[in-house]
Amino acid sequence: MRASGLKADLHVHTQEAEPSIKYSAREVIDRAAREGFRVLGITNHDVFTYDDELAAYASDRDVLLVPGVESTVEGRHVLIYNADVGADKLRTFADLRRYRTPDWLVIAPHPFFPTSYCLRERLWQEIDLFDAIEFSHFYTPRIDFNRPAVKLAAAVGLPLVGTSDCHLHPQFGTTFSLIDAEPSVESVLSAIKKGRVSVVSRPLSLARCASIAIRLRLATRKEHARTLRLRVRSLAGRFL
Repeated sequence: MRASGLKADLHVHTQEAEPSIKYSAREVIDRAAREGFRVLGITNHDVFTYDDELAAYASDRDVLLVPGVESTVEGRHVLIYNADVGADKLRTFADLRRYRTPDWLVIAPHPFFPTSYCLRERLWQEIDLFDAIEFSHFYTPRIDFNRPAVKLAAAVGLPLVGTSDCHLHPQFGTTFSLIDAEPSVESVLSAIKKGRVSVVSRPLSLARCASIAIRLRLATRKEHARTLRLRVRSLAGRFL
């Protein structure tokens, strides 16, 4: 493992798109700067949380903000960076093939975790679309769904990128990457594609893993309830 490089987390979520999250984009940028991160990717679900003002805010704190999104592609999650089309145009793997350019970076997040939105067999089927595979923070010494991802990355020659997939404060910093690049979007993405990236990670204790899982489940339920209330109000308004 390299001992140097730009400290990076390219998979972070914020309350701008997910109200159940307790921190904003600016707050996570502030934390990243305090903890020595030089590269950050805010990858909210199906929406880009990125603009020139936010990028400048990060730059003022010596953090490079990489434009990214966690798109739902045919029901499966895909991390996409530096795209020049809206997230609404990235709904199918055919869309990815149609719009993708060499300037993009496409990463397979938590591909073999046992949930319906993970890529699993679709990663094998669409492997030519991907530049890298994620090494997720969410594992213990005995329970580790990263193992098949590590094997696949080695088999097909794709780099691993360590991320926190942060939705909760305790997740941030548990797993990250060191990238051998200059602090620019183009250099960072190019370095990852060329394999100039290493993973820094430590397994979670079973208790900490369980705590994160429970808190995420509760947050998801609250968000679903909030969404349902908004839909009911909207429908009610149509008939009043």
